[in-house]
Amino acid sequence: METVFQIIGSLGLFLFGMRLMSDSLQKIAGERLRSIMRTMTGNRFKGIFSGLLVTTAVQSSSATTVMVVSFVNAGLLKLREAIGVIMGANLGTTVTAWIIAYFAFTFSLSSIALPIVGIGMIVVFAAKKQNIKTFGEFLVGFGLLFMAMSYLKDSVPDINAHPEMLEFIKSYSHLGFLSILIFLLFGVILTLVVQASAVAMAITMTMVMKGWIDFDLAAAIVLGENIGTTTTAILASMGGNTNAKRAAFAHMCFNIIGVIWMLFVFTPFTGMVNDIVNGWFSSSRAAAEAVGNVEVLRITGLTEKLALFHTMFNAINILVLVGFVPQLERLVCYIIKSKPNEKSSTPYEHLEYLSNHFNEMGELCLFEGQKEVVKLAEMSTKMFNGFTDIFQKPDEDLSDQINELRKIEEDCDKLAYALTNFFIQCTSHELSEQSTNTVVKNMVIIAELEDMSDCCYRLITLARKRYRKQFKDHMLQSPAFVQFCEEIDKFLLFAHRMLLQQNITSEDLENAIKTRTMLDKIRKSIRKEVIAEIELGAASARGGILFIEILGQCEKIGAHSMNILEALQNPSMLFAGPKIAKGQPVLQN
Repeated sequence: METVFQIIGSLGLFLFGMRLMSDSLQKIAGERLRSIMRTMTGNRFKGIFSGLLVTTAVQSSSATTVMVVSFVNAGLLKLREAIGVIMGANLGTTVTAWIIAYFAFTFSLSSIALPIVGIGMIVVFAAKKQNIKTFGEFLVGFGLLFMAMSYLKDSVPDINAHPEMLEFIKSYSHLGFLSILIFLLFGVILTLVVQASAVAMAITMTMVMKGWIDFDLAAAIVLGENIGTTTTAILASMGGNTNAKRAAFAHMCFNIIGVIWMLFVFTPFTGMVNDIVNGWFSSSRAAAEAVGNVEVLRITGLTEKLALFHTMFNAINILVLVGFVPQLERLVCYIIKSKPNEKSSTPYEHLEYLSNHFNEMGELCLFEGQKEVVKLAEMSTKMFNGFTDIFQKPDEDLSDQINELRKIEEDCDKLAYALTNFFIQCTSHELSEQSTNTVVKNMVIIAELEDMSDCCYRLITLARKRYRKQFKDHMLQSPAFVQFCEEIDKFLLFAHRMLLQQNITSEDLENAIKTRTMLDKIRKSIRKEVIAEIELGAASARGGILFIEILGQCEKIGAHSMNILEALQNPSMLFAGPKIAKGQPVLQN
């Protein structure tokens, strides 16, 4: 029983070390990874390359596949493109096997693992720069990972000391092809239990090293692990739409098809891997025998055989199936049929779905959140354009269009609420300094966009009131006001463009301030003219008051746009005081 708990503890430490390394790498390279993710759309080959890079960087195929399922669920990634990314993720995860084979078994890191943890902790507590602190966390995770491997090797008993266990395994290992199937099933179950293919690979390599199983049976377990690891994506897709389920199922189909063809060539394929690795070590074998270090060479050869088998299997599987991606897409669409009248997930439903899998994706989620913020800006701009269209048609009953705009305003509120919760969820996890600034910036922008959508809807209700009351004052149709609305629309489009770039230069901000000043002058000029016409009796008081209120709402929209631009440059300044455009006095009505 003590041995069992030691093995469980070693695996727990291994998982924690892997998680710490993955999180640290995401913090260090988060923005670069998000840039890679933006290139995932396109052709399947670009998707393979993206999946390979992201999975290699974060050392977790689960994070990549869950992210892909999320993208498909949101409609940001097509199913055919998603299959390419999943293929790349399968190849990227083989890097973990090489890390374990080379560092955990080839080199004796147990003696330096603890000092690495110590150095990492010193860096974490002593460093002032966040990137250096994050590198310290990476060192801690790296040290813990190989401490765990050392404990695991020591915890698993040598097979020679337990002949009864040897007899038990032999009873299943000499059944020919049936043995391959039995150990393949064991690999599936093992990965299902530990829910991490890296841990399953570490266990498999330890079993080989301790002499529990030979290379052929270990290779069969690796094939099972390739099937078992697909369950993460399957579970992640449970709350998604049909396309999300198809993407997860495509992952499973891709791996199962690969395992099926591999079983037909299993013996010659493992023989080829044997010959390749034996060729690598042929020059070292004589030297190892001379110094009596054959055991180390044997262990190194076995672990490298497994790593090479894992890599070659996934690489060849991609080469074989990459030309059949359209057929694979049709297959999963045939098996998982669309539900009648199924609607694609709304942005706010998608964000809730995304938050449920934040632990798997870490900082990579922020890219998704930023995309939805841009979507919120597009909805607000659409509402303002709807107002100008309705306002310029005072004699037409546009109730249907108004109802549609009301629905957009409700969706804006829901999306803003979901985005706020999403970014709050982000802050509950440790983020890099750059990502923390991104979260703060987006929280400020979301509040501004929500207020802007409220102002736009208020304008729509005023336009509707104008139609009901049949106000015919000529000032409501004046060229000056039409020009004013056009300039506000240009200002909104400029803010939207800067939001897409997620950056604004000092020159752009200065130009925005000049535009804001110009808009304020136009508004004041129109307001004075309206008041003068009311005093002269040329315009009705009620119509004039309604027009002045419209001007006030337009001014607020300009102010919110200016605040968004300032938040892109420095979000913290908006917490210091009233929401006033930079360099501007408090605007008077």
